[in-house]
Amino acid sequence: MTKEVRALFLILILIVAPFLIYTFLQVRSLDEDEKMAATAYEKQMEAVLFSLNQYADDMMGRWVRQLADHQHPLAKNANMLILGNESIQMLVLKNMETQVDSIYGNDYVTINASTQTGIDHWYSKKDSVLNRLSQYLDAGFQKIQSADDWTPLDGLRPDQTGFTIMVYDQDSVLYNALLIVERKFWIEQILGPRMQEINHEEFSIAVDHWPPSQSAQDMLYRTTAYEPKKNSVKNKLWLLPNTYLFIQSKGKSYTELIKARSQENLYFLIFSLFAVSIGTYLMIRNIRNALKIAQLKSDFVSNVSHEIRTPLSLIRMYAETLMLGRLTSEEKKNHYYQTIHHESGRLTFLVNNILDFSRIEGNRKTYRMEEKNLNHLIKSLHESYGHYFVEKKINCQLTLSDQSLPVSVDEQAFDEAMSNLIENAIKYGNGQQEIFITTFIVSGFACCSIKDQGIGISKSTQKHIFDKFYRVESALTQKTKGTGLGLSLVKHIMESHQGEVVVESRLNLGSTFTLKFPLIKSKDE
Repeated sequence: MTKEVRALFLILILIVAPFLIYTFLQVRSLDEDEKMAATAYEKQMEAVLFSLNQYADDMMGRWVRQLADHQHPLAKNANMLILGNESIQMLVLKNMETQVDSIYGNDYVTINASTQTGIDHWYSKKDSVLNRLSQYLDAGFQKIQSADDWTPLDGLRPDQTGFTIMVYDQDSVLYNALLIVERKFWIEQILGPRMQEINHEEFSIAVDHWPPSQSAQDMLYRTTAYEPKKNSVKNKLWLLPNTYLFIQSKGKSYTELIKARSQENLYFLIFSLFAVSIGTYLMIRNIRNALKIAQLKSDFVSNVSHEIRTPLSLIRMYAETLMLGRLTSEEKKNHYYQTIHHESGRLTFLVNNILDFSRIEGNRKTYRMEEKNLNHLIKSLHESYGHYFVEKKINCQLTLSDQSLPVSVDEQAFDEAMSNLIENAIKYGNGQQEIFITTFIVSGFACCSIKDQGIGISKSTQKHIFDKFYRVESALTQKTKGTGLGLSLVKHIMESHQGEVVVESRLNLGSTFTLKFPLIKSKDE
């Protein structure tokens, strides 16, 4: 077997095979991605339907406020409400003390003796409903209740449904208001304009009446682009019995778009696999004699020199550029100033780590303890890292305990310990752009945890990571330079605070470091 054949075989094992495995996994995950996308989009459409229901409630609330307006008698308010809303066929005001009904009808309605009989029949079964609505009103909540099992009356248009609510008149006499509306006309009047607004965006909406006794729904209202045969999301219309809202997306569904994008990504992956295979083979063939494996430098001195040289080079280059006046844009100047400030802070952080380590080794490290609220310290530190998080495109989610967390702490040492943990979470994040900082109380300790979604630490090495100069031996960690002092300093700081640092980690699933400080007990405890 020639050297070129061996090189090609090595490529197939180390590069092509992982690509093939990844391609296979991508194909398997297509269905899962589509289901997740469909679920997310369905939730979005449900939110739109919820807003429609809320809008209908708000519009009915306006009717109720108009009816209960104490500037005019209740009878006048009822007449004005009917005159201004043609969808209201009939309005009944029942005096809850005298049990006398006042009936108001629209111009096209005929009120007769059978009308009163039908109203009495409905009220005869609603004592519990009226009592409940009265209790709601006494509690300060004017609830609108649909008039369930309403029997259509002669003299009104056939499409009848209703609402009932409790109101007080000018003399604080309690009345029950029963509004009988024409269902389809009410939907056109109340929801129609809002549905048309949504129709102009990316959704189509319909409202159908679907009693349990019917096998198919009756169409009440639909926007022009609604397609009955297309998949849609259904929700109940709160105010009307047996009435439902339907919503669907226009054009291609979100699931179809996700599927198309996934397929495009798959095709690009296959093309990349082919290109990488050819390119890598040509590279190895042409420069295999010049290619050498660089040994990772774990020596402490070489790591420190690298850590110092990087920020110094940036500071010098940016400073020289500013001194020579090569930048005319204020925005670029500000960016350079911010970079110089950040890199000088990074350099200071590194030097402080080394100096603190020297003091610790010589037993010269002292701490100035003060009573502080752990929540305030964390919040302040999070704000100081704000620009750094933005620059690194890190989403840092901060969750503070609802309780006050008084602890005795050296603020500078605390910032140093937290900064080491934050820097590690970012450096070993393995491309993940999210970390979580949380404060809480456990067994008399005020705790602060920093969680990342990075490469993780194996169980066997977790007991060594707090030793000085120790660095985990793996390809992923060795790509990231470090002094091996950070976690050792964190451990010493926590022991000096009568606390501890705890780590929970699994390979490839991230790590969580928790600082535990003894809580200061109040005098009452």
